[in-house]
Amino acid sequence: MLKSIINGEEDFSEGRVVLRRRLSVEQLRTLEKSFEQGNKLEPERKKQLAVALGLQPRQVVVWFQNRRARWKTKKKEKDYDALKRQLEAMKSENEALRAHNIKIQAEVPLLVNILKHELRDH
Repeated sequence: MLKSIINGEEDFSEGRVVLRRRLSVEQLRTLEKSFEQGNKLEPERKKQLAVALGLQPRQVVVWFQNRRARWKTKKKEKDYDALKRQLEAMKSENEALRAHNIKIQAEVPLLVNILKHELRDH
């Protein structure tokens, strides 16, 4: 079996060598810019990108699918982190409110006694 490596990646599938070419920095920049403009790939834009970058249309489609998956994962991580921060803030606020409630409840008997004395004195 002949083994070739292009840009440092190789994959052996069922005894065959499947070469995977890494995209150039410029190709990646162009794809990223296009993704920022819209993460859905219309057929015309797919063709234009493929021609401009010297790639097969399928490569562009797969890159967009993978990029959307990474974007979705990052979004979920950010959402999770934001929710975690909110939860911690709410826990802290809840703890402060509970402490304040305990303090107020401790003052109630004293205030009741004061009121009883004032009512008795009048």
